[in-house]
Amino acid sequence: MDHLVHRALQFDRFTLDLARGCLRVGDQEIDLRPKTFEVLCYFAENAGRLVPKQEVFKAVWPYVTVCDDSLVQCIRELRQKLGDNDHRLIKTVSRRGYLLNVTALPQVPHSSSDKSATRPAETPRKPRTKPHVLLSTLRTIRVHKLRMWSAAAACFTCIAFGALHLFGPLVLVGNTGSVLAENTPLMSEPRPTFQDCGGCPSMVVLPVGEFMMGSPPLARDVGAVSPKRVAIKNPMAIGKFEVTVDQFSTFVAETRTSAGTLCRAIVGDTGSAPYRFVLGPPEASFRAPGFAVTGTHPAVCVNWYDAQEYVAWLRTRTGRPYRLPTDAEWEYAARAGTPSYYSFGNDAAALCGHGRFANLDSPFPWRNGCGNDTASPIPVGQLKPNPWGIFDMYGNAWELVEGCWTTNASYIPNDGSAFSPAGGCATGVMRGGSWANFRWELGSPVRRAVNLAFRGSQVGFRVALSLAE
Repeated sequence: MDHLVHRALQFDRFTLDLARGCLRVGDQEIDLRPKTFEVLCYFAENAGRLVPKQEVFKAVWPYVTVCDDSLVQCIRELRQKLGDNDHRLIKTVSRRGYLLNVTALPQVPHSSSDKSATRPAETPRKPRTKPHVLLSTLRTIRVHKLRMWSAAAACFTCIAFGALHLFGPLVLVGNTGSVLAENTPLMSEPRPTFQDCGGCPSMVVLPVGEFMMGSPPLARDVGAVSPKRVAIKNPMAIGKFEVTVDQFSTFVAETRTSAGTLCRAIVGDTGSAPYRFVLGPPEASFRAPGFAVTGTHPAVCVNWYDAQEYVAWLRTRTGRPYRLPTDAEWEYAARAGTPSYYSFGNDAAALCGHGRFANLDSPFPWRNGCGNDTASPIPVGQLKPNPWGIFDMYGNAWELVEGCWTTNASYIPNDGSAFSPAGGCATGVMRGGSWANFRWELGSPVRRAVNLAFRGSQVGFRVALSLAE
């Protein structure tokens, strides 16, 4: 096992760099999802041997029950990244397992300057008697990295809390120690992204950390809770965009559900103070919400129960624990390491580049800001993202979250989980504002109560995903 001394395994088709946790083909470095990389490591450890599916599950997902789709998605990604279109590199043996058809190469010492001295390729290896050695080595390297980062994180935390004492609230962004979020990010850096399947939402990996949730009392009514510190300790990801019409249509077609129907569209306003929306009869749908939509518009006219059915379908489809973000998690993602009202600062005049709201071309008396050609949401991802690379957190569509409505900050769990009183609730929370709201109704701390069964042409959602350590 001398390959592991150099923390790399070389094969005739690729090289596995265990120290960096990446795949190299020639001079090109290829990014893989962490679990996909572990699957490849296990296949490499057993190159030339037929590996049963259950053996892979036990090695790569030792403490988690997952469905076959999780492994299928990893193999599909490997074949795509390695150009294995004919399935000759990773062979599938029906009902038996998989076989990686590669040849191990000898390790060239780092001190050698004579490249011509490289020896011919060795013959294929025999099945190994210790099938978990490679994964154990990979995880040992990660633990070593984690210890190094933990020491640095401890120093950073002391400095950060000193700054907190001197300068007031700030957002502390920490190290997850997880595979997907291994390095402590700068506050302004976009986060890593991934997508579990074709048609699945693109996801942004969030760092763990602490932030100040809520807002001091303001003249404007934003529904925010009083400031309180919340710690997001469990690794997670959130949708890069709001769930789109195309994505929701796929779910509806596969499940044959009636989700997204009997929706009330905004048809006007009261015309005099106090100004309020006027809603039409419950006849709109997510495909026809009262304005023209394309497949990339946010799916509106959905209620909290529809959103729960969608994430349940995603769990079945991917084998991963998709869900709605909690109230606190949504705000943590929206703030993206910033303490201001918006993730780009406190200047509402700059909102035109970041959020869709009731602009000058809207019919509403509270219109303001900039002009656009329609009074409706726009396709996702057209405006500027926040510092973590998440789009449309302000406006476009209100976003439903997990948990029950409360204005009492003490009821919001300190660990970022959802507020769920005994006996449940009928009133939930939506975040971020919509295309029909005044611009001050968009912002990181903005919250609104919503009936869980309500479907409106201004209400949509995005998904979240719990990530294993």
